[in-house]
Amino acid sequence: MRASLKFLLVLALAIELAFVRSLWLNLAITACALIYVIYKKISFKRILWLIIVGILPFVGGWFMYYTMSPDHSKTFAWIMATRVYAYIFLGSVLAFSQSMTALMRGFEQDLHVNPTFVYGILGALNFLPKMTRQIKIIRASAKMRGVRLTVFSPQLYVKAIYNSFVWSNNLSQAMYAHGFLEGKKRSHYHHESIHAKEIYLFILILVLSILIALIK
Repeated sequence: MRASLKFLLVLALAIELAFVRSLWLNLAITACALIYVIYKKISFKRILWLIIVGILPFVGGWFMYYTMSPDHSKTFAWIMATRVYAYIFLGSVLAFSQSMTALMRGFEQDLHVNPTFVYGILGALNFLPKMTRQIKIIRASAKMRGVRLTVFSPQLYVKAIYNSFVWSNNLSQAMYAHGFLEGKKRSHYHHESIHAKEIYLFILILVLSILIALIK
């Protein structure tokens, strides 16, 4: 399934989870999302980390909704608690099953998002590893002068922001050098359209989720 269509599917299911109180829907989405990320060969360590991250809000949510609800309903508590893992694994489907480049390319080609916005986001994301390395260099340079920069030190971020301005200018020059013009139609080296079977699968999953939500 195309990344843009997958994004719309995850968004639709997330909205459905927010407005529908169904234990079966929560369990079905959690199970299907877990099976999908396993199918995509996501590492067991990462899946285990997702489970561990959700333990505290799961347990806390269950006790809070059980004690705070007027009738102390265990069913309502289970619905709200399992919704935590439904959201976690639903988000993992989008986060781990394709690259950010593929997602942004889908936004531009399929959803017709402004190319300037798309390339700006990609440029910023590609600068993140470089920014991390630059912060390490700044802290190492400060240590050589006997200055210890912590995460709360303004000097650390001022230097990092200054470097980001330089990189931003270099990025814009590189984009224009490669023929990028704001507001102009872009050509694509790699272009794929959404196939009919993907749309049918999209509709089928939404219909199944609605039917599962109706189960009492």
